Amino acid sequence: SSVGMHSQSDTQAGSGSFQSIGEFYAGKDVFITGITGFIGKVLLEKLLWACPLVGRVYAMMRPKRGRPVEERLEELLDSALFDRLRRDRPDFRDQIRPVQGDMFEPGLGLAPEAIEELQERVSIVFHSAATVRFDEHLKIAVQMNLDGPRKVAELCEGMRKLEALVHVSTAYANCERKVVDEIVYAPDVHPQKLLDAIEWMDDGVLEQVTPKLLGQKPNTYTFTKQLAEFYLVNKFPNLPLIIVRPSIVGASWEDPFPGWVDNFNGPTGLFAAVGKGMMRIMHGDRSCRADIVPVDIATNVLLASVWHQRQFKPQGRQPVYHAVIGPANRLTWADIETLTPKNFVAHPTQSAIRLPKAVFTTNTLWYQANWLFNHQLPAFLLDLWMYASGRKAVFVRVSNRINKSIRTLEYFTHREWMFNNANVMHAMECMSPSDRVEFDCDASKLDWHEYLERYCIGVKRYALKESDEDVGTARARIRKLQRLGLLWNVLLCVLLWRLTVKRVPLLRTMWLVMLNLAGSLFNKLPRLARS
Repeated sequence: SSVGMHSQSDTQAGSGSFQSIGEFYAGKDVFITGITGFIGKVLLEKLLWACPLVGRVYAMMRPKRGRPVEERLEELLDSALFDRLRRDRPDFRDQIRPVQGDMFEPGLGLAPEAIEELQERVSIVFHSAATVRFDEHLKIAVQMNLDGPRKVAELCEGMRKLEALVHVSTAYANCERKVVDEIVYAPDVHPQKLLDAIEWMDDGVLEQVTPKLLGQKPNTYTFTKQLAEFYLVNKFPNLPLIIVRPSIVGASWEDPFPGWVDNFNGPTGLFAAVGKGMMRIMHGDRSCRADIVPVDIATNVLLASVWHQRQFKPQGRQPVYHAVIGPANRLTWADIETLTPKNFVAHPTQSAIRLPKAVFTTNTLWYQANWLFNHQLPAFLLDLWMYASGRKAVFVRVSNRINKSIRTLEYFTHREWMFNNANVMHAMECMSPSDRVEFDCDASKLDWHEYLERYCIGVKRYALKESDEDVGTARARIRKLQRLGLLWNVLLCVLLWRLTVKRVPLLRTMWLVMLNLAGSLFNKLPRLARS
């Protein structure tokens, strides 16, 4: 269901009061949390690129391994993601202010002078900091994904110019529902009671009660994300809150360039494992929808949602935007099963240990047997060889990590959802023609063949950090693996046939009859040729 009626009497594109998205952000100061996360850094780049007149952008970061936030920010801005800004607007760094903070600290760990500056200047807040680990301990997940948003909202209450607090949630926050609308649903557990319990309950007791608290939820991530939505809406009713729910966030489609991805979360890690020949089977239903949304489309929804809310002032329910594929353009795990290995054969990774292959199965017994003999056993043998040659054994450890990732994703690869995205589509309708191109939020027109090819190339270039210069060597290795695979299959067939023929008399008789027929036909060929 939509979040209410949209009053558009005097704000349509072309009318006097209409502002483009770039004009809307001009002169406004922005505060972003989770700036080093996948969505956070793409959001920063897109905001500076598409809205060059934006005011200051405050980027909250924490020191890491003794490195100050200024140094961490410089490293981020030196990455390939910011290439076009460095090329066309070399002074873009002047707009960014690093702010030292920590989601786990009281008051976000912000210095008093930082709080004063933020509350004096900031108009728009994007809160994207979160733990995205599915198997995170409940205490850490609550502290980061529920208590963190509470601290951000309390900071926002003191902001004198605040126009929007955008909370980045997930489309799977309500994964117990088959059809999910753009509304906030009430959870089974009250968020405040859980926040209070976390304060006094020790880790052992908390771990014991976690399964009961989760109820129908598959993990602490989706559980705490739903709680945060409900908590923010009810605890802070006067804040201009916007909730954006991306589905599975994948590599970029176009911005800042095709295929950009720099982490191994979600499908990226699985794609890399397929490309390296480390994973050849997945536990899941190949007919189910894989709702993978490019990170640049998710980022466009974040930026457009604020403009849409402020420009068109929708009435009624809490504004919620689904950054998803939408019902019109279906991508299934069967498509990924077919296209991913094909793309990694065309654009091979370096040092692949086996030919890329991916098969989805719903049969648990077959999956476990295949994993044991086709993954764990080869990994063990490879580690033996590594150990014998004086190198570090890594393959069993990597195989175990891949298996763990597959298990955490099983819930999502066996089911599918219908995420309604009427608000996102309405925001697109309200845009000017140029904004529809620059801030495209519509994933329904993606070409999946092309996107998955870009994704696989991106995994090789940016996640695995492999150079395109060695593609000749990688392709020669793939050809060698193809020949070895063919030879292995022939040997397996011959061995199987020999064993079967010896033990089954009927097959042995059939085999002798076929040999006699072939022999007699061969003897008749010269006579047939003469006649």
